[in-house]
Amino acid sequence: MGAAAPPRSYNARAEWLWLSGSLVVLVLSAILSTTPDVVSFFGREIPPLCPYRWATGVKCLGCGLTRSFVFMGHLDLGAAFDAHRLGPALFLAVVVQVPLRVYRLWRYRH
Repeated sequence: MGAAAPPRSYNARAEWLWLSGSLVVLVLSAILSTTPDVVSFFGREIPPLCPYRWATGVKCLGCGLTRSFVFMGHLDLGAAFDAHRLGPALFLAVVVQVPLRVYRLWRYRH
């Protein structure tokens, strides 16, 4: 018997995009460093990336997610939770994407 045909919803390009995007997020989370106020890349401060915060000076609902992901990349769950309440859960959702996408790519290729 041959391999099962991929479902109609399967898109190899999208699977690769999810996999590579997730890996980039995870690697950057481990490489970047942070304090409760600043994210830096090898000692160079990265300015806030939020356009809403740039325009208004007020934090939005997503502010703190980058710091939370970086704290999670350094396995500091308490600081990650303090930076953003949903950060650790969203980080784990990104982590789960790696084996899921690898499995889907492997399954439908064979």
